[in-house]
Amino acid sequence: MPLNHCILHKIERTAPGGDITLALKAEENNSSGPIFSLFEQLKHSFQRSSQKQFGHFDPSLEDNPLPAWIKQQQQEKIAFHSFSQRYVEDLKIKLDDSEDAFSAHILVAQETIMEQSMLYIFWINHVESIYIDTNMEVASTRYIDTKKISFAIKLDLEEWLEQNSPKYLSMITSRGDKVITDAFSRSIGFGNGVDTVKETTGFLAIVDQYTDTLPEDKAVETKTKVLDYCVEQDKLGVPVVFEEISQQINEAAPLEFSSFVSDKQEVPTPTLNTDRGSLKRYMRFFGRDKNISISFSSDLFGEHIRFEPESGRLTISSVPKSLKQQLIKHHNPISDES
Repeated sequence: MPLNHCILHKIERTAPGGDITLALKAEENNSSGPIFSLFEQLKHSFQRSSQKQFGHFDPSLEDNPLPAWIKQQQQEKIAFHSFSQRYVEDLKIKLDDSEDAFSAHILVAQETIMEQSMLYIFWINHVESIYIDTNMEVASTRYIDTKKISFAIKLDLEEWLEQNSPKYLSMITSRGDKVITDAFSRSIGFGNGVDTVKETTGFLAIVDQYTDTLPEDKAVETKTKVLDYCVEQDKLGVPVVFEEISQQINEAAPLEFSSFVSDKQEVPTPTLNTDRGSLKRYMRFFGRDKNISISFSSDLFGEHIRFEPESGRLTISSVPKSLKQQLIKHHNPISDES
């Protein structure tokens, strides 16, 4: 479906220490056609990103004008293009504190799907590329790499305006560009409201407690279903819904697992935004030092791989074929040569 609103602006500083210039569009872009495709690609990358932070507008930042502008736009007191212009002008002020050169387009868009409205702001970088033209000459061009988002936000308007939850706002910032990261974060007024690592680790501990009550074969199957569901939700950029996963685990008792989770949580919640790194660590055991590196799937532990805590001995009874061949060759090099 087409976007409710969509507009592009440009912000750049061509040389370090130079002035920042703005090119502000006077009216909204036509929200269909190529720009809709661009928005969909950027949104898809945002949803799949593992770098998202979840939070809210920081109430301690009294000088943050963005929430008031958004409310005015939602109440139709100011036009969408005027709101977006004000935001980019404020972003320029935040960037004036630095001297770094940059060039970007800012895409501001609002989308409504199934009566759920989302506001997005994307910082769009261009990438230089070389190609050969029809005259067999080498030339350069610029393109948008929509798979790599440096800075962006997504605001759930209903959740913010009506429910005021601690995680109605999600944001991506670049780890490699502190100057712009700080300016972009301040232009949003982002406050971190959710520790996804802590919450994911806590949830996985509850999964362990639940599966400890099951027979061994059922426990492995249940953990696999939980992890597959969590990973798929993470790829889609949507939260884990405990009732959904509970139904998948046990159709005969569809609320058993979700009730177990609720009883074990300090503050019961129906959903969870997971941390991808925590999920990966739960799915695999791994470790290394300067002489050895070991990694294996958690479902091998206890059957093909056993650990003795007292002696610190790790026993592997199912060795990968390629590793086995290397070990045989190393163990008997003379017979191998003959």
